[in-house]
Amino acid sequence: MYAKMIEDMQANMKKAFDIKSYEDAMKPMADLFEVNKATVETLTEQQTSLFKHLIEGAMEQAKALTVEKDLAAAVESQKAYLQGLQEQFIDAAKASQETLIKSRDQASGIVKSVIETATKH
Repeated sequence: MYAKMIEDMQANMKKAFDIKSYEDAMKPMADLFEVNKATVETLTEQQTSLFKHLIEGAMEQAKALTVEKDLAAAVESQKAYLQGLQEQFIDAAKASQETLIKSRDQASGIVKSVIETATKH
């Protein structure tokens, strides 16, 4: 969907401008695309890492619970595991938020630059 939209826009821009003007006009769009691409890649890596740690942690916890003979020790082990999960989720949420804030700031800078350029003309 986006690819078709961009292709159509590029075709219209090429018709309206010469190549240099076209490239200048498309640079902010390409920059925004790169910001979005980098953001998605970073968020994907973060979520993949979180999922991997969750699966590994669950497997380790399952093994640990199978060797516990005492109910109190099993409950304490489960409590510690869940506290660790909570910390992992908090850390993952913070990392995602930082990534999104960085992306927002970069995109805002690009848009601000385009608006400043447009108001000069």
